[in-house]
Amino acid sequence: MAGDRVSNLASLEKRARKVHEVTLELLRKTHKLVCSEDAREREKLIKDLEDGVALLDVLKRDVTGALLAYAVRYQPLGNDFRRVHALLDVLYDMFRIGRYCREIALTDKYVSRLSDESLKDLRELMELSIRAYEKAYEAFFEGCMRCVDVVKEIDEKVDKLYVDFLKEVGSMRIVDSKIVAKTLALRHIERIVDHSVSIAVAIS
Repeated sequence: MAGDRVSNLASLEKRARKVHEVTLELLRKTHKLVCSEDAREREKLIKDLEDGVALLDVLKRDVTGALLAYAVRYQPLGNDFRRVHALLDVLYDMFRIGRYCREIALTDKYVSRLSDESLKDLRELMELSIRAYEKAYEAFFEGCMRCVDVVKEIDEKVDKLYVDFLKEVGSMRIVDSKIVAKTLALRHIERIVDHSVSIAVAIS
C-alpha cells in the first residue's frame, strides 16, 4: 500500500510536468508573436495559442481529477498531503499562465499588432516572464531555493514597469490603440509573473 502510494504520487508529479511543458510552449509562442512581423506566421501562432490553451484545459482537468482521486484513495497526511495540495495549486497557476498567453494573443488580434516597433519593449518583458516561469518550475519541481529569489526579483521589476507605465498612460490626453494594447499586454505579463511567484513559493 505504501509503495503504491509513493509510486502513484510520483506518477502524478510526472503528469504535472507534462502540463508545465505545454504552458512553457505557450509562453514561447507568445514571445514569437510579439516579435514576428510576418502575417502568415502570426496567424498560425494565434491559432496555435488557441489550440494550446484548449489542450492545457483538458490536461489540467485530467491531472486535477487524478490528484483528487489519489487524495480520496490514500488520504495522505504530512508531506504527502502538502505536496498534493501544492500540486493542485501549481496546476491552477500553470493553467492561468496559459490563459494569459491567450489574452495577449487576443489583444494582438483585435486591438493592435504587438510586434509593432513602437512596442518592442514587450519582447524583453516576455523574455523576463519566460525566465520567471522556468525558474519557478525549477524551484517547485527541483527544489532550487535560489530560483525563488530570482522569480521574486523579476516580479518586482515587472511590477514597477507596469505601475510606471500606468502612471504614464494616466498623464496622456489621447490614448491610441497601440497604447491600449500595450497596457493590456503588460497587465497580462504582470499576472504571468505573479503566478510564477505562486509556483515558486508553493514549496514553502
